[in-house]
Amino acid sequence: MKGIILNFSIQTNSGIISGEDSQRYSFVGNEWKERSVPERGLKVDFDITPQGQAIDIYLELLSNLSTDNTTLPKKTVKSEDQYQFVDWFIKCLKNYANFNGRASRQEFWFFVLCKYTLIFILFLLDEMLETGGIFWVIAAIGLGLPEWAVGCRRLHDINRTGWYQLLAIIPFAIILLVIWWSKESDPQENQYGKITT
Repeated sequence: MKGIILNFSIQTNSGIISGEDSQRYSFVGNEWKERSVPERGLKVDFDITPQGQAIDIYLELLSNLSTDNTTLPKKTVKSEDQYQFVDWFIKCLKNYANFNGRASRQEFWFFVLCKYTLIFILFLLDEMLETGGIFWVIAAIGLGLPEWAVGCRRLHDINRTGWYQLLAIIPFAIILLVIWWSKESDPQENQYGKITT
């Protein structure tokens, strides 16, 4: 069936699609099969479960192409192969409280690198302005939740529960977490979803 995304909440990892039959169908983020984040107004193809949930949701290819004689999309969406340093950071910020699904090594490590680079720059700014460290402390606190979320998704990617992040409170256990965060993705679909890039 075809439809249009009415809304999608990253916080609840759920959304609603208005189908071509004028019915509304709820869906969870794991059913979104594209690499981009689902956004309001995107035209999609999807299937429906007997319970009336939308599943296997893909962008409707032809409707998202421009109507003139070119085949360029109306809205250019980068694939993860084209992501730069900051794109990974922004992706994690958009999923700042999403503890479901999987995250690749690139997504996790680029976010961590960008976060600590930003905190270091703000620390230097605090020193220059003599503000008592307020900028970098706010940044560190504000970026804590997305770091925990992407760390959880990274553990899911190697088929481990995100609760293992609590090992960080044990001295030297962070070494085990760094090893797990550095592992290659589980090549098979696991209980947390399909493989990421």
